[in-house]
Amino acid sequence: MKERNESLDCLKGIAILLVMAGHVQVHNHMTDPYLYDIIKSLQMPLFFLISGYLAGAGTKIQDFRQYQNRMKKRAVSYLLPFFSWLILQHITYVPRAFRTVLFQLDYGLWFLMTLFLFTWMSCTAQLIHAKTKKEWCFWLAFLGSSGLVLFAYLANVTFLSPSILIIYLPYYISAYFCGMHPEFLKKWIPDVIQRTAACAGGVLFLLMAARLDLVTVTGIIMLGIQTIASFLGCLALIRLVLDWKPCRIKSRLACLGQYTLEIYVLHYQFATILNPDQVSYAFYSPSGLLYSAAAFAAMSLITAALIYIIRRVPVLSFLLFGK
Repeated sequence: MKERNESLDCLKGIAILLVMAGHVQVHNHMTDPYLYDIIKSLQMPLFFLISGYLAGAGTKIQDFRQYQNRMKKRAVSYLLPFFSWLILQHITYVPRAFRTVLFQLDYGLWFLMTLFLFTWMSCTAQLIHAKTKKEWCFWLAFLGSSGLVLFAYLANVTFLSPSILIIYLPYYISAYFCGMHPEFLKKWIPDVIQRTAACAGGVLFLLMAARLDLVTVTGIIMLGIQTIASFLGCLALIRLVLDWKPCRIKSRLACLGQYTLEIYVLHYQFATILNPDQVSYAFYSPSGLLYSAAAFAAMSLITAALIYIIRRVPVLSFLLFGK
């Protein structure tokens, strides 16, 4: 896109704030059955919805040379920081860390590897589309590769963690379709119906978060329920941001959204910086709320300072941020 979309950047800013808040809870063993369910249901699904939409709306591959160039760029953007941080964090046992992460992506920065695999699937389908000139060939290839991921998940294959891929594929694929066919929503679902549905869906999402466990995946049925809840919550948030008129707060969130990769790879390492003794706090208590706010602030300041420093050293920015 020639110009940045402030609403999309704002959504990315909100999503990374949710990720940071969630990691403060998780790393300090302060997760609660309500707020964390909301955070977990929104944070990463929202990122994959945005990524899928941008992929669908962006320039499509027309030949094999473009395919090669696109995948090389994405490898630098996603895989280089994925493996650079893996080496940096496990410098004394790198080979063992590599073997582990290939079968357990969440041992590392799993979002980057997952997004790279989704990009590879969509770009391969785009290349087939370009060769055949038929859109159904694109969807046959894209959904066919998704079917292979589902088969691997059901067969309990662990290489490249299809259990993670299958959770987030629905968000990426559905948003890709919307980006590829923006006229679909405008033609068939008027804004007033979208707003009404988003409002009702948001209320239902909050009720589901209060009554159900939206964090632990116990089977395919529960995964389906959790996916529905995440779609409802994300769509309500997206509609809210789209209708949010430009203002200073939205602009600040949009600015933050332009640094999501840098924040993602850095912030969680400082989630317990104020709690070296691993003291347990009850989240819904004065001390727990005060500590959470302080931990979030300290983590944010350290992360911002490191981003400022790393981005001014080209080799570090390239290796650690893929930029």
